[in-house]
Amino acid sequence: MGSTTLHWVRRRAWPLALVTALLIGVGSAGWWATHPDVFDDAGGYGFRSERDSGRTMYFGIVTTSLHDERRDLELRSVRPVVRANTADAELTVYLCEIDPDARFGSVMAQRVPPTKTCSTFEPVTEGTRFLTGKGSPHQQLVLEVRTTRRGVVKVKGAEVSYRDGLRRGTELTGGYLTHRAR
Repeated sequence: MGSTTLHWVRRRAWPLALVTALLIGVGSAGWWATHPDVFDDAGGYGFRSERDSGRTMYFGIVTTSLHDERRDLELRSVRPVVRANTADAELTVYLCEIDPDARFGSVMAQRVPPTKTCSTFEPVTEGTRFLTGKGSPHQQLVLEVRTTRRGVVKVKGAEVSYRDGLRRGTELTGGYLTHRAR
């Protein structure tokens, strides 16, 4: 290779290497910003229940471990992943702040509003703050299922869209539910 060719390669190689490094850096930062990993995968637990139609049940649909890192999330949306709803059920997601003096440390499945377990119990709307992981207060997302006729409601977790500081993400998480309205 002649000195002119070698000089040309050296002069062109460093800008190409710089552009490649910048593209990798921007791509990595974009991936980091749009792929936070806060929640466990869906399906780690589940509930089966049966109740007369026209009645309401409450299920702890999303719970985070008390051993996880503390996060202060801004919820954009929480949508139950409905696989079947032949009972024409109305589904509403609530934010429950667990009362430290409550007999139980979380909502599992129950027929009455969880006011004895939750010190606050409010519907989730865009912008709702959700504290996860260790620390106090401990919070949980609770699904209210109100059936209007006989049938089955099957939920396979919830799709949670949120903002965590500079990061934004959507994850499928939470428990499975099969509720039969008789």
